[in-house]
Amino acid sequence: MQYLVPILHQSPSASLNHYHNSRGFLEALLQIIHFLCTNVYKILTITYVHCNLIVVVNVFKNKVKRLLHEGKVAIGAWVTINSTDVIEALSRVGLDWLLFDMEHGSLEVSDIQRLLPATNGTDTVPLVRIPWNDFVIIKRVLDIGAYGIMVPWVNTRENVEAVVKAVMYPPQGIRGFGPRRAVYYGLEPSNEYFKSASDEILVVVQIETEDAINNIDEILSVKGVDVAFIGPYDLSANLGIFGDFEHPKFKSAIDKVLNSCKRKGVAPGMAALSVDDAMNALKMGFKFVSIGYDIFDLTRAYRSNIEKVRRYLSFLT
Repeated sequence: MQYLVPILHQSPSASLNHYHNSRGFLEALLQIIHFLCTNVYKILTITYVHCNLIVVVNVFKNKVKRLLHEGKVAIGAWVTINSTDVIEALSRVGLDWLLFDMEHGSLEVSDIQRLLPATNGTDTVPLVRIPWNDFVIIKRVLDIGAYGIMVPWVNTRENVEAVVKAVMYPPQGIRGFGPRRAVYYGLEPSNEYFKSASDEILVVVQIETEDAINNIDEILSVKGVDVAFIGPYDLSANLGIFGDFEHPKFKSAIDKVLNSCKRKGVAPGMAALSVDDAMNALKMGFKFVSIGYDIFDLTRAYRSNIEKVRRYLSFLT
């Protein structure tokens, strides 16, 4: 790696020019390619033109999908605040993914397109929860550069098949070809995105009803599903035991999902309601876990701080 360290402190063209006439040129070039392929998970293009030599490296790799397929954990948070400042900050705190919420949040496709660039330069993967199982919405959020989707209210095998078809390009699916920001508006090779998108886009289906629990094996048998995600409030509500997460019926449903995920090779996911809940979910075996929800975390932090200050004031009076 001795050639890689100085290279990272220079522009690619300057670095390559520096090593072009040296014995270390080829090794340095290979080091750069290896570094990009193993550490960068955004679409990148590096072009070096000199003496008719052109080197192009295109990378579209989904870090979260890789982690989950390796049986590792991917930690993330929900985004509902329509602010580039919030996204830029959250994408730099060490989260594996951020989920932009179109179902219960007020974000629209145009909002998300404006917010996504705030994750540039990080390895935090941008995902979108769409408001409904609609192939047009799926196509639009993928075209603007989302690396995956979460789909609510998935209850049957047919529901999942519709999701997977909407994500995949023909012949596997029905997604129309017209990526925008996903290929940086034509600056990246469209054919490369076409070939890699189906393998790299993360597909998360929400298991939130009794029908979904009863059909879980069929749902997770559909090729292309990466995560079975549980929202505890919706699931408990649909089981008739809203908020009672200790109820045997709720615990039985959780066990059924975890067991099916293990059999089918799908990562189980959980919307944790607190850090303690997240740690408990990880202990149970969940792999795709949220630890925060931007607006709720903000209000909880301020509420906690003001309560501490007011308690202190009470001692002074």
